[in-house]
Amino acid sequence: MYEKYQPDVYRFLLYLSGGAHDAAEELTQECFYQAFLSFGKFRGDCTVKTWLCQIAKNVYGKYLRKEIRQRQIARQQTEMPETLAPSAADRAEQREQLCAVRKAMETLSEPMRTVAEYRMFSGLSYAEIASLTGVNAQTAAVMCSRARQKLRTILREEYGYEI
Repeated sequence: MYEKYQPDVYRFLLYLSGGAHDAAEELTQECFYQAFLSFGKFRGDCTVKTWLCQIAKNVYGKYLRKEIRQRQIARQQTEMPETLAPSAADRAEQREQLCAVRKAMETLSEPMRTVAEYRMFSGLSYAEIASLTGVNAQTAAVMCSRARQKLRTILREEYGYEI
């Protein structure tokens, strides 16, 4: 199972983590560890890949909450330097953009947000998304299209980003 699905899970987590290879590798391992622990609970209502992507999404959410807490603590303990090197500035801009995308995603209502995350971040088919969320595949396609449009509008109007 690991050999077959590891590349897909890794790509999904790499996208969620904003291209952080180390984090994606670590989270992929955690995802398969969690899958191993809960394999007895797998009912077979969806494909294994879909199930693993759901676990990966949950693992990433837990990781993100932990990172946010750690950054808040670090920010309280140290001040940001006044000048940043160009590469550090670029990384900061990427983090800022990723944060804006995450905030924009949070404005989407459920199940639109979930459908959009599955489609945009994991590349699941609409049929797979439908089996996970309980909505029709065509409905999932419409929801994803509307979510993309709403994200574009939010990112343009609130953050000045064009995608």
